[in-house]
Amino acid sequence: MAYFLYQTALLTTVAIIAGALIGWWLHHFYGKEKRQSSSDDLSLVKDYLAESIRENARLKLQLKQSEEKIDTFSRGVVPTVEGVDFEAYQAFENTVKEAQLRKYIN
Repeated sequence: MAYFLYQTALLTTVAIIAGALIGWWLHHFYGKEKRQSSSDDLSLVKDYLAESIRENARLKLQLKQSEEKIDTFSRGVVPTVEGVDFEAYQAFENTVKEAQLRKYIN
């Protein structure tokens, strides 16, 4: 009976050690591949981040320029009654109001 117990203990120990070595080898082999893939994904994300930062800066500059144009147009001198095309002036005022509205909506 003792012989059977020793044999079972030896086989169990060998199986545990072999399983641990095979697991370590697979982790080592596939771990390098996963780390490389992760590194590639990280560089891709960094590129997207840099691109969105540049796009954000461009859009902020464009917004600032648009706001300056709107301010310039809205502070324009009101024309006198003589020789003024009131329909064109009203269309201009409506355009300025629309632009200001879009600024607050977006």
